[in-house]
Amino acid sequence: MSKTLWITVPNTLLIHISPGLTIDVGGRCRLLYTAVMGMDTFLDRLLSDARGRPEPPADAGGGIDPAGTIVGARGSTTLTAAGRPAGDRAEHEEALAAGDRGRFAGPSAPRIAIYDTLTSPPRVVSVESAEMPQLMDALATETYRACREQGGQVPYTVIRELIENLIHASFRDVVVTVLENGQVLRISDHGPGIEDKERAIEPGFTTATADQRLHIRGVGSGLPIAKESLAFMQGVLTIEDNLGGGTVLTINLPNRAVAPPPAPRPTTPEPRLTTRQKRVLVLLMELGSAGPTAIGRELDIAAATAFRELGVLEKMGLIHSRGDGKRALTSEGVSVLDTIL
Repeated sequence: MSKTLWITVPNTLLIHISPGLTIDVGGRCRLLYTAVMGMDTFLDRLLSDARGRPEPPADAGGGIDPAGTIVGARGSTTLTAAGRPAGDRAEHEEALAAGDRGRFAGPSAPRIAIYDTLTSPPRVVSVESAEMPQLMDALATETYRACREQGGQVPYTVIRELIENLIHASFRDVVVTVLENGQVLRISDHGPGIEDKERAIEPGFTTATADQRLHIRGVGSGLPIAKESLAFMQGVLTIEDNLGGGTVLTINLPNRAVAPPPAPRPTTPEPRLTTRQKRVLVLLMELGSAGPTAIGRELDIAAATAFRELGVLEKMGLIHSRGDGKRALTSEGVSVLDTIL
């Protein structure tokens, strides 16, 4: 024989019911859960018909109040959302946490594909987390690190805005691709997609729900901020439809200009110097500067001869006149001396 309970069902109450238990909701909806009717179908009908129904009569034999308490002749027992006794709450919460971890773990976890070249398979990093805020933090941080390691310049703020935008896709099948030495970043998902791509990059247009605003601003500013930030760097943000549904966001920054190596200095043939001219250069290095008279006296040659040798060296660009009749070495003269000594 089945047992009948009077129930007041709150908005999100889920009750564990065994087959053969008859539920009479508000005196109007009477459902018998059997093995033929699945639990999901049973609860859908139960909650649908229970909304807006009157409270059970005061003389009812038993029931469940909005707090989840079974009321009857044999006393009351508090149930959790899954219909377990309150003593099993820790076990239930642990099971729920395990379910959340499964949502962003294993095959469902976002992945980062890092391409060193397009001729070899990418390195794949899986980012797992039990909670949405931690997942967004970890995915943005790992993506930024991967771009930087490749030499890319994509700002963290831009990456963060695009990662937060994935909440509209419930982070379904997220793949982040790093290309072109970190200068190209592609973020794809299999969410509902973006129908109006032009308005999506304008401030104020948003599809954020109340639940999503618990984790993001939800005011339609993410994609516009990313677009304008990239524009300052001469970068481009494009929005495309993904294969099989969803969205692909691509950041494309110009390759950094590599400064050309300095042009080699033209090599000039080493001047052919006489022994006397070499001695003049060595003497000028020792004295710092000198005129024909001092050169002639030191080298024991006539002043006229010293004057002539100084003129030849000056034409070669090895010495220069200081304006007071004295000569001094040029940088080219010093270089020649380095090869001589």
